[in-house]
Parts: sequence; C-alpha cells; structure tokens
Amino acid sequence: MLEVKTIQKYKSKSLSYLIEKAQELVNAYVRKRDSINNQSDFICISCGRLKPKNQCNAGHFYSRGNFGSVRFNLDNIHAQCIQCNLHLHGNLIPYQKNLIKKIGQARFDNLEMMAYAKGFKHDRFLLIDIIEKYKNAG
Repeated sequence: MLEVKTIQKYKSKSLSYLIEKAQELVNAYVRKRDSINNQSDFICISCGRLKPKNQCNAGHFYSRGNFGSVRFNLDNIHAQCIQCNLHLHGNLIPYQKNLIKKIGQARFDNLEMMAYAKGFKHDRFLLIDIIEKYKNAG
C-alpha cells in the first residue's frame, strides 16, 4: 500500500514520465536478474549466446507499445542481445521456445492471456508502486 507522502512525491509528474521511469528501473532490474552470478555477462534469451553486459537489452516478448498490460510483467522481459532485440525484431521464435523452457508452459499461457486483455490503461498508483519497488533493485 502506497503512503500519501509517496504519492505526493510524484504529484507533478506526467503519466508518460511515470511510464518511462518505471520502464527504466524494471529494465535495470532485469539486466541484473539475468546476469550470470551478478557479473557482467549474460545469455541472450533468443540466440542463447554468452554476451557482455554492454550488449544487454531488456527484451520484451510481447512488445511494450502493443501490449501495455504486460509491459512491466517480469515473465515478459528477459536479457536479450542487441542483435536479437533490435536487428532481428525480437527474434521471437527462439525467444518463445526458450521462454517456455525458462518459465514453463502454464506461466507462458497466463502471460499470453494477460497480454491480450482488452481495455488496459496505465494507472498512476501502479506506476508509482513499480518505481518505488525497483528504484533500489537494479
């Protein structure tokens, strides 16, 4: 439960600022979570290659722009190399196969169901909660 003083701290911030700040912090958390032994290397969810930290993106299986309902869902975001994320547009076929191996079919099915939920709108309080939760976690 958010405290009033926490909500007041973000009173002057726009919804778009809150979305971008939340994304920045969640992405930093994912990069740390998916690093190998909290070191600088990671294995790309799509191509499976060991890559250095400077090539790590927080890749979304369901895109941020089209699937706002799972934009901050940690099952949807994993360490992905720049090549797969940007140049191969997510490299989604191996991403899906490796994602199911990582989180299991049931969680993947739940993620898919949530991704296609209709009428989703970002909520200021949820965004503030995400920011507060991840501001010291990345």
